[in-house]
Amino acid sequence: MPHPDRSLGKERRIKRTKEIIEVFKRGKRKETSFFSLLYRKNNLGYDRLAVVVNKKFGSAVERNRARRRLREIFRLYRPDRGYDMVIYLKPPAKEADFHRLREVFLSALEDL
Repeated sequence: MPHPDRSLGKERRIKRTKEIIEVFKRGKRKETSFFSLLYRKNNLGYDRLAVVVNKKFGSAVERNRARRRLREIFRLYRPDRGYDMVIYLKPPAKEADFHRLREVFLSALEDL
């Protein structure tokens, strides 16, 4: 169920490269057709997100659109279980619509 009253503030984003690398090194991984989800338990009590997109993905417009979509899905549907999540987008994600990305994201979160 969506939670539109919850904003995706700065505290909900992983901005520091050091923290992203830590999730890559010590986190667990789930592969989907549109992205790789890397996640690691944090001690904050809420989820945080970083979306990583390679330049091979496409133009800046395509990369930013994909990032915005994933952040919005995270904002609306996150369960807040206390994980740091890094999503590494794959090229097929730029062809997917919002609803398909949401389905894949939610199914990836089911087993956390």
